[in-house]
Amino acid sequence: MIDKRWVGRSFSRAASGYDRVAALQRQVGEGLLDRLPAGEFMPKSILDLGAGTGYCTALLGKRFPNSSLIAVDIAEGMLSIFKQRSGLQEKALRICGDGETLPLRDGSVDMVYSNLALQWCPDLSVVMGEFFRVLRPGGVLLFSTFGEASLCELRNAWAKADNHSHVNTFASKSAIETALTKAKFGDVSVLNEQCVIAYSSVNELLCELKKLGAHNITMNRPRHLTGKGVFRKMMEAYASAMPTGRINATFEIIHGLARLPSN
Repeated sequence: MIDKRWVGRSFSRAASGYDRVAALQRQVGEGLLDRLPAGEFMPKSILDLGAGTGYCTALLGKRFPNSSLIAVDIAEGMLSIFKQRSGLQEKALRICGDGETLPLRDGSVDMVYSNLALQWCPDLSVVMGEFFRVLRPGGVLLFSTFGEASLCELRNAWAKADNHSHVNTFASKSAIETALTKAKFGDVSVLNEQCVIAYSSVNELLCELKKLGAHNITMNRPRHLTGKGVFRKMMEAYASAMPTGRINATFEIIHGLARLPSN
Protein backbone atom coordinates (compact mmCIF):
# COMPACT_ATOMS: atom_id res chain seq x y z
CA MET A 1 0.00 0.00 0.00
CA ILE A 2 1.37 3.41 -0.98
CA ASP A 3 1.62 6.16 1.62
CA LYS A 4 0.12 9.07 -0.33
CA ARG A 5 1.31 11.56 2.27
CA TRP A 6 4.86 10.95 1.11
CA VAL A 7 4.33 10.89 -2.64
CA GLY A 8 4.11 14.65 -3.12
CA ARG A 9 6.94 15.33 -0.67
CA SER A 10 9.23 12.80 -2.30
CA PHE A 11 8.75 14.10 -5.83
CA SER A 12 8.91 17.73 -4.72
CA ARG A 13 12.32 17.09 -3.18
CA ALA A 14 13.49 15.42 -6.40
CA ALA A 15 12.09 18.07 -8.75
CA SER A 16 15.18 20.21 -9.31
CA GLY A 17 17.29 17.30 -10.58
CA TYR A 18 14.53 15.13 -12.03
CA ASP A 19 15.07 15.89 -15.72
CA ARG A 20 18.75 14.91 -15.50
CA VAL A 21 17.93 11.30 -14.60
CA ALA A 22 14.50 10.72 -16.20
CA ALA A 23 15.70 9.21 -19.50
CA LEU A 24 13.38 6.19 -19.29
CA GLN A 25 10.41 8.40 -18.43
CA ARG A 26 11.07 10.60 -21.46
CA GLN A 27 11.50 7.60 -23.75
CA VAL A 28 8.25 6.00 -22.61
CA GLY A 29 6.36 9.29 -22.84
CA GLU A 30 7.51 9.91 -26.40
CA GLY A 31 6.58 6.40 -27.47
CA LEU A 32 3.19 6.69 -25.82
CA LEU A 33 2.10 9.43 -28.21
CA ASP A 34 2.87 7.11 -31.12
CA ARG A 35 0.06 4.85 -29.90
CA LEU A 36 -2.61 7.42 -30.69
CA PRO A 37 -4.97 6.18 -33.40
CA ALA A 38 -4.42 7.60 -36.85
CA GLY A 39 -6.98 10.04 -38.15
CA GLU A 40 -8.34 13.47 -37.41
CA PHE A 41 -8.51 13.22 -33.63
CA MET A 42 -8.06 16.83 -32.49
CA PRO A 43 -8.95 17.22 -28.80
CA LYS A 44 -10.02 20.65 -27.66
CA SER A 45 -8.72 20.04 -24.16
CA ILE A 46 -6.15 17.59 -22.76
CA LEU A 47 -5.43 16.55 -19.20
CA ASP A 48 -1.84 15.47 -18.48
CA LEU A 49 -1.97 13.59 -15.17
CA GLY A 50 1.37 13.30 -13.43
CA ALA A 51 2.75 16.09 -15.58
CA GLY A 52 5.87 16.47 -13.46
CA THR A 53 8.26 19.04 -14.87
CA GLY A 54 6.23 19.39 -18.07
CA TYR A 55 8.31 17.43 -20.58
CA CYS A 56 5.38 15.41 -21.92
CA THR A 57 3.00 18.35 -21.62
CA ALA A 58 5.28 20.19 -24.05
CA LEU A 59 5.12 17.21 -26.44
CA LEU A 60 1.34 17.29 -26.25
CA GLY A 61 1.39 21.02 -26.99
CA LYS A 62 3.46 20.44 -30.12
CA ARG A 63 1.29 17.55 -31.28
CA PHE A 64 -1.96 19.45 -30.62
CA PRO A 65 -1.09 23.16 -30.89
CA ASN A 66 -4.73 24.28 -30.77
CA SER A 67 -5.65 22.27 -27.68
CA SER A 68 -5.87 23.69 -24.18
CA LEU A 69 -3.65 21.84 -21.71
CA ILE A 70 -4.33 21.04 -18.06
CA ALA A 71 -1.33 19.73 -16.13
CA VAL A 72 -2.07 17.99 -12.83
CA ASP A 73 0.60 16.70 -10.47
CA ILE A 74 0.58 15.80 -6.80
CA ALA A 75 3.98 17.43 -6.19
CA GLU A 76 4.08 21.22 -5.90
CA GLY A 77 7.84 21.13 -6.38
CA MET A 78 7.43 19.51 -9.78
CA LEU A 79 4.95 22.16 -10.87
CA SER A 80 7.38 24.87 -9.80
CA ILE A 81 9.96 23.47 -12.23
CA PHE A 82 7.19 23.07 -14.83
CA LYS A 83 6.49 26.80 -14.56
CA GLN A 84 10.03 27.52 -15.77
CA ARG A 85 9.76 25.37 -18.92
CA SER A 86 9.86 27.52 -22.04
CA GLY A 87 6.61 27.80 -23.96
CA LEU A 88 4.35 26.37 -21.27
CA GLN A 89 3.96 29.29 -18.88
CA GLU A 90 0.82 30.65 -20.55
CA LYS A 91 -0.41 27.65 -22.56
CA ALA A 92 -0.88 25.11 -19.75
CA LEU A 93 -3.02 25.42 -16.64
CA ARG A 94 -1.11 23.91 -13.70
CA ILE A 95 -3.02 22.28 -10.84
CA CYS A 96 -1.63 20.49 -7.79
CA GLY A 97 -3.95 17.52 -7.37
CA ASP A 98 -4.39 13.77 -6.98
CA GLY A 99 -5.43 11.39 -9.76
CA GLU A 100 -7.86 9.65 -7.42
CA THR A 101 -9.73 12.92 -6.76
CA LEU A 102 -9.29 14.96 -9.93
CA PRO A 103 -10.11 18.66 -9.44
CA LEU A 104 -12.02 18.85 -12.74
CA ARG A 105 -15.68 18.99 -13.76
CA ASP A 106 -17.50 16.01 -15.23
CA GLY A 107 -17.06 15.74 -19.00
CA SER A 108 -14.55 18.58 -19.20
CA VAL A 109 -11.71 17.13 -21.33
CA ASP A 110 -11.40 15.26 -24.63
CA MET A 111 -8.21 13.37 -23.81
CA VAL A 112 -6.44 12.13 -20.71
CA TYR A 113 -2.72 11.44 -21.03
CA SER A 114 -0.70 9.98 -18.17
CA ASN A 115 2.91 8.85 -18.44
CA LEU A 116 4.33 6.63 -15.68
CA ALA A 117 2.19 8.12 -12.93
CA LEU A 118 -0.60 5.61 -12.24
CA GLN A 119 1.68 3.49 -10.05
CA TRP A 120 1.24 6.19 -7.39
CA CYS A 121 -2.56 5.71 -7.43
CA PRO A 122 -3.11 2.52 -5.40
CA ASP A 123 -6.85 2.14 -6.14
CA LEU A 124 -7.10 1.51 -9.88
CA SER A 125 -10.89 1.39 -9.85
CA VAL A 126 -11.03 4.89 -8.37
CA VAL A 127 -8.54 6.50 -10.75
CA MET A 128 -10.09 4.84 -13.82
CA GLY A 129 -13.48 6.01 -12.62
CA GLU A 130 -12.12 9.54 -12.34
CA PHE A 131 -10.75 9.36 -15.89
CA PHE A 132 -14.16 8.20 -17.12
CA ARG A 133 -15.88 11.00 -15.21
CA VAL A 134 -13.82 13.89 -16.59
CA LEU A 135 -13.76 12.69 -20.21
CA ARG A 136 -16.37 13.80 -22.73
CA PRO A 137 -18.24 11.18 -24.80
CA GLY A 138 -15.84 9.71 -27.36
CA GLY A 139 -12.84 10.93 -25.34
CA VAL A 140 -9.51 9.09 -25.36
CA LEU A 141 -7.45 7.76 -22.44
CA LEU A 142 -3.77 7.15 -23.15
CA PHE A 143 -1.46 6.05 -20.35
CA SER A 144 1.64 4.15 -19.32
CA THR A 145 2.57 2.74 -15.94
CA PHE A 146 5.02 0.35 -14.36
CA GLY A 147 3.89 -3.27 -14.16
CA GLU A 148 4.32 -5.86 -11.41
CA ALA A 149 7.66 -7.21 -12.72
CA SER A 150 9.35 -3.82 -12.26
CA LEU A 151 12.37 -3.87 -9.93
CA CYS A 152 11.84 -7.60 -9.30
CA GLU A 153 15.57 -8.12 -8.78
CA LEU A 154 15.73 -5.44 -6.10
CA ARG A 155 12.58 -6.74 -4.41
CA ASN A 156 13.98 -10.29 -4.32
CA ALA A 157 17.30 -9.12 -2.88
CA TRP A 158 15.60 -7.17 -0.08
CA ALA A 159 13.39 -10.18 0.71
CA LYS A 160 16.57 -12.11 1.55
CA ALA A 161 17.69 -9.36 3.92
CA ASP A 162 14.64 -8.62 6.14
CA ASN A 163 10.84 -8.69 6.28
CA HIS A 164 10.13 -5.02 5.61
CA SER A 165 8.73 -3.58 2.39
CA HIS A 166 11.59 -1.78 0.66
CA VAL A 167 10.27 -1.61 -2.92
CA ASN A 168 7.05 -0.10 -4.22
CA THR A 169 4.54 -2.62 -5.58
CA PHE A 170 3.00 -2.30 -9.04
CA ALA A 171 -0.24 -3.46 -10.62
CA SER A 172 -0.50 -6.37 -13.05
CA LYS A 173 -1.61 -6.01 -16.67
CA SER A 174 -4.76 -8.01 -15.92
CA ALA A 175 -5.65 -5.78 -12.95
CA ILE A 176 -5.40 -2.71 -15.17
CA GLU A 177 -7.56 -4.30 -17.86
CA THR A 178 -10.16 -5.22 -15.24
CA ALA A 179 -10.21 -1.67 -13.86
CA LEU A 180 -10.75 -0.21 -17.34
CA THR A 181 -13.58 -2.62 -18.07
CA LYS A 182 -15.28 -1.93 -14.74
CA ALA A 183 -15.06 1.79 -15.43
CA LYS A 184 -17.07 1.17 -18.65
CA PHE A 185 -14.33 2.15 -21.10
CA GLY A 186 -14.57 0.78 -24.63
CA ASP A 187 -11.98 -0.16 -27.28
CA VAL A 188 -9.58 -1.15 -24.51
CA SER A 189 -6.03 -2.06 -25.57
CA VAL A 190 -3.40 -2.85 -22.93
CA LEU A 191 0.10 -4.02 -23.89
CA ASN A 192 3.23 -4.62 -21.87
CA GLU A 193 6.94 -4.91 -22.52
CA GLN A 194 10.02 -5.39 -20.41
CA CYS A 195 12.94 -3.00 -20.38
CA VAL A 196 16.14 -4.21 -18.70
CA ILE A 197 18.67 -1.54 -17.77
CA ALA A 198 22.24 -2.30 -16.68
CA TYR A 199 23.86 -0.44 -13.76
CA SER A 200 27.42 -0.48 -12.54
CA SER A 201 26.26 -1.28 -9.00
CA VAL A 202 23.23 -1.56 -6.76
CA ASN A 203 24.16 1.83 -5.31
CA GLU A 204 23.89 3.42 -8.74
CA LEU A 205 20.37 2.04 -9.14
CA LEU A 206 19.30 3.17 -5.66
CA CYS A 207 20.78 6.63 -6.23
CA GLU A 208 18.86 7.01 -9.50
CA LEU A 209 15.58 5.96 -7.87
CA LYS A 210 16.15 8.50 -5.10
CA LYS A 211 16.90 11.28 -7.58
CA LEU A 212 13.69 10.42 -9.43
CA GLY A 213 11.71 10.64 -6.20
CA ALA A 214 10.74 7.00 -6.76
CA HIS A 215 12.27 5.41 -3.69
CA ASN A 216 10.22 3.38 -1.23
CA ILE A 217 7.01 5.07 -0.03
CA THR A 218 4.98 2.01 0.97
CA MET A 219 3.11 1.91 4.27
CA ASN A 220 5.23 -1.03 5.51
CA ARG A 221 8.54 0.67 4.79
CA PRO A 222 11.05 0.76 7.67
CA ARG A 223 10.50 3.81 9.90
CA HIS A 224 14.12 3.69 11.05
CA LEU A 225 17.48 3.72 9.31
CA THR A 226 18.24 0.36 7.74
CA GLY A 227 21.19 -1.23 9.53
CA LYS A 228 24.48 -1.63 7.71
CA GLY A 229 24.31 -5.39 8.10
CA VAL A 230 20.85 -5.63 6.53
CA PHE A 231 21.84 -3.30 3.71
CA ARG A 232 25.02 -5.28 3.03
CA LYS A 233 23.03 -8.53 2.98
CA MET A 234 20.71 -7.07 0.35
CA MET A 235 23.64 -5.85 -1.74
CA GLU A 236 25.31 -9.25 -1.59
CA ALA A 237 22.08 -11.05 -2.54
CA TYR A 238 21.60 -8.77 -5.56
CA ALA A 239 25.21 -9.09 -6.73
CA SER A 240 25.35 -12.86 -6.23
CA ALA A 241 22.52 -13.30 -8.73
CA MET A 242 24.56 -11.42 -11.35
CA PRO A 243 28.24 -12.35 -11.12
CA THR A 244 29.24 -10.20 -14.11
CA GLY A 245 30.30 -7.16 -12.09
CA ARG A 246 27.23 -5.21 -13.22
CA ILE A 247 23.62 -5.55 -12.18
CA ASN A 248 20.39 -5.46 -14.18
CA ALA A 249 17.08 -3.87 -13.22
CA THR A 250 13.85 -4.86 -14.92
CA PHE A 251 11.13 -2.32 -15.66
CA GLU A 252 7.84 -3.67 -16.99
CA ILE A 253 6.13 -0.94 -19.00
CA ILE A 254 2.38 -1.19 -19.47
CA HIS A 255 0.76 0.92 -22.20
CA GLY A 256 -2.99 1.49 -22.28
CA LEU A 257 -5.39 3.03 -24.78
CA ALA A 258 -9.16 3.24 -24.27
CA ARG A 259 -12.15 5.34 -25.33
CA LEU A 260 -15.30 6.59 -23.75
CA PRO A 261 -18.42 5.50 -25.64
CA SER A 262 -19.65 8.24 -27.97
CA ASN A 263 -23.11 8.22 -26.45
